[in-house]
Amino acid sequence: MDIVEGVIIKEKKGLYTVASGDSQVLCKAGSHIRKDGLRLLAGDRVELERNADGSGFIRTVKERKNCLARPAVANIDLFVVVTATMSPDPYLYNIDKLTVMAENAGVETVIAVNKSDLCAPTALIDIYEKAFYKCFSLCAARGEGIEELRTYLDGKTAVFAGASGVGKSSLLNALYPSLNAETGELSKKIARGKNTTRHTEFFAVGDNTYIADTPGFTMLDEDRLGVEEYEELKYCFPEFEAHLGSCAFRGCTHLKEEGCGVIGAVNSGLIAESRHGSFVKLYGELKARKRYS
Repeated sequence: MDIVEGVIIKEKKGLYTVASGDSQVLCKAGSHIRKDGLRLLAGDRVELERNADGSGFIRTVKERKNCLARPAVANIDLFVVVTATMSPDPYLYNIDKLTVMAENAGVETVIAVNKSDLCAPTALIDIYEKAFYKCFSLCAARGEGIEELRTYLDGKTAVFAGASGVGKSSLLNALYPSLNAETGELSKKIARGKNTTRHTEFFAVGDNTYIADTPGFTMLDEDRLGVEEYEELKYCFPEFEAHLGSCAFRGCTHLKEEGCGVIGAVNSGLIAESRHGSFVKLYGELKARKRYS
């Protein structure tokens, strides 16, 4: 019996491509995994048994250090939220939901602002630098900022995510030309990107360096964020932390109370208004879901 360890790098229609050493094995999940209802994810560390025909089946799954619901991945080091300066215009609420999901999972997040040739990224970067996220100003078409981001990715397992049309695949092509990721032409009629990536797949791009493009999307449901209690949402906004203890009243929700330390930081420009607006909106969504669940 040939038992080896590996990492799932791709899942498609119930079949799993597992990288093990210098080879890749197409596997099915063992019957006990299917019976337990465990959903295997790209990034899962697994133990598999090789069959005589070169295929295999997955026997066990190692404990995950983290996982995300969308994109559905496990055991990542870095979450790269890609947005564009325009075409399409950045939807800050969706960006903020992505950062909340990553914060809740304990995954480091960076903001990659693409298409800096179309519009100055200064205002967008200011929002997220105030939230203590490392930001990169990029133009995939011109190669601007690419080397800095590539250096930051070295030695990490990273996932790229963002709305359709922001240029994730083009950015990956610029970072790693050998990938030849399919790129889509932005629809001029509705200013939304055609979804060229239909599943999540990891690619080895260097020593201990793996990256993944993910299917683009324009919305992210609140039930995918992993935040179970709306009262815990404040801890998923890192720029709030320094101000949570300076509220005038105990039990402050940081929504609109007078004497709130967080709102005071917003008024003084330490926290971006858009970020607090996303907090308020998401707080209400999570509270309503809890009430009617």
